[in-house]
Amino acid sequence: MNQVSLHRKQYILKDAIKSILKNYTLAEIAASHGISKRRLILWLMSLGEEYQEIRRQLWIDNMLEEAKKDIDNASDHFPLAKASAKWKAATWYAERKDQQRYGGQREITINNRSKAIQASNHKKTKE
Repeated sequence: MNQVSLHRKQYILKDAIKSILKNYTLAEIAASHGISKRRLILWLMSLGEEYQEIRRQLWIDNMLEEAKKDIDNASDHFPLAKASAKWKAATWYAERKDQQRYGGQREITINNRSKAIQASNHKKTKE
């Protein structure tokens, strides 16, 4: 394990935080700085409470990445089924804990005219 100067570590962490928010993977960020993904994770996890959101995103991203890797590396039906279940659990969790990044965009548009018609129909049924 090569030593990294404090100045370089701080630079890498600042860049990693910006890159995570731009949806770069940890592997991509670590490779761009010539360090291991594991080292980058350790550094990010040691950040203060003000970086709680980054740590949450980091945890979700790792969970999804690990599940995808398990699916890609499955060579038999049983490991594939297990990996598929892991992927479903990871995506379910990600959609609920980070809706902005992983949740489906659900937008309901209601036509004002149809609202008015429904309201007038509702009044008629009451009379």
